[in-house]
Amino acid sequence: MDEPQKADPSRLVELRAKIDAIDESVHRLLMQRAVVIDELIAVKGTARNGAAFRPGREADMMRRLAARHSGHLPLTAIEHLWREIISTFTALQAPFEVFACGEATSAMDTARFYFGFTVPVTLLASPAAVVETIQSGGDDRLGIVALGDGDAVWWDDLASAQIVARLPFFAMEGRPAATPSLVIAPPLADPVPPEIGCYALAGSAAMPDLERTLGEAGDVLAAATTARGFGALVATRLAPDELAARLGGHLDIRPIGGYAAPLAVPAG
Repeated sequence: MDEPQKADPSRLVELRAKIDAIDESVHRLLMQRAVVIDELIAVKGTARNGAAFRPGREADMMRRLAARHSGHLPLTAIEHLWREIISTFTALQAPFEVFACGEATSAMDTARFYFGFTVPVTLLASPAAVVETIQSGGDDRLGIVALGDGDAVWWDDLASAQIVARLPFFAMEGRPAATPSLVIAPPLADPVPPEIGCYALAGSAAMPDLERTLGEAGDVLAAATTARGFGALVATRLAPDELAARLGGHLDIRPIGGYAAPLAVPAG
């Protein structure tokens, strides 16, 4: 039987030195990024709370990250590192806090995976409490609501706040922080038209088969019966007039934000 090959001590020293050099480079680049953020704030002339959140730009960054990624390091590990960097530097520009609800472990996992450990996170009792907290505060708050959390039509309460992102952004099997959720926020400083619009539907009759009516043109994210009939939250690429034509004129349809289309990532 062949004896195990012994590691070359000098080669080990060389490789460890390379790792140390890479770690130092990463640290120095992060410090340089902080300096650029300071310059960005100076150019804007303000560090107003809430003004720095850019869900559309962040989605573009995540797509570029996935496109250039290679090797055996899990993409979700890189995603979490990048999310920590983005959230921390966003908080440097404009401090904010996150409010979530649902099962405690899952809600906290989602909040920490996507918004890091620098940003304060508070767990609330229900989606309605999250919506109320976001809308009653300043523009320095974000909310996370898990889809399927409760049977109330919480989206009907959205007025000044709107849906701005859907989680997880990387749609892949076996990923961490996989609970389907929506991010809600006060009016953004620099809003861009979402790729997928979200709409609150309400009707006074029995709930129709929305999934069959929408087909591949949209998704029913949540639905519930109400004292007046039913309410539903749908997401679609259809324009408002196209959605109204598809569903018919008997429903009340109200836009409540939208999000960048999640990126499907093949296994392996």
